[in-house]
Amino acid sequence: MQTGHRRLVVATMVAFFVALAADPASATTFGGMTPAQLTGITMAASTGAPAVVAWENFTGANGTNLSGTTTDGGSKTWSVNPSGTWTISGNAAVTASANTSLVIDAGANSDSAVATIFRNGATTFDAGLTVNRNAAGTQFLTVEWTSTSNGSLELWKYNSGWTNVAVTTNLYPGGIATAPTSITLKLTSSSANVLTAYINGTSTVTYTLTAAEITTYKNATHQLFGLYQWSSNGFTWDDFHLDNP
Repeated sequence: MQTGHRRLVVATMVAFFVALAADPASATTFGGMTPAQLTGITMAASTGAPAVVAWENFTGANGTNLSGTTTDGGSKTWSVNPSGTWTISGNAAVTASANTSLVIDAGANSDSAVATIFRNGATTFDAGLTVNRNAAGTQFLTVEWTSTSNGSLELWKYNSGWTNVAVTTNLYPGGIATAPTSITLKLTSSSANVLTAYINGTSTVTYTLTAAEITTYKNATHQLFGLYQWSSNGFTWDDFHLDNP
């Protein structure tokens, strides 16, 4: 193709597209060509990540009593339920009390409690997280990382008495001494009324609440979420956050 001819074709095509942009309806055809109809679609951007309702790093002087303090983010107030003492040790939360929780009011009954739990060399332990807890501490749900059966993750309900509703055992076939020094533990109480516990992001044990359990635990008087200890021999908790969902 000669240079002059090429320039003529290019100039003609540019004129066509300018005309199309100015008045698409009057430029439906050009030399037997019909412009394709375009469809514009706007996609909602979403990462799928949960919204953080509150978070806490437990940074402070050793021995600081955590009851009545405010979370680092989310302006939630910590309370001990039903009894015991929780303090700061090594910029983490710790308690020497048994069957105790450190909780905040989530303002909802379908959220997730997440924390990094440090074993600190303990080979006998039973502790984790609690959700859907009432103010009296007489009704609540827990996930407990335990040293039983070569390491287990257990889901429990308490209603003036304990019931184990689901468990995964033999987490560490080589024995509890092979357990990691820490795990990131998450307990989700979903709007679909399913409890799911995760270790380091992996779903490990799950349980669907019955109709009676939904009535008991999923209501406006059972919105306390947080840390739980049955017994631990030195566990500490750090990097807590309350997420929705």
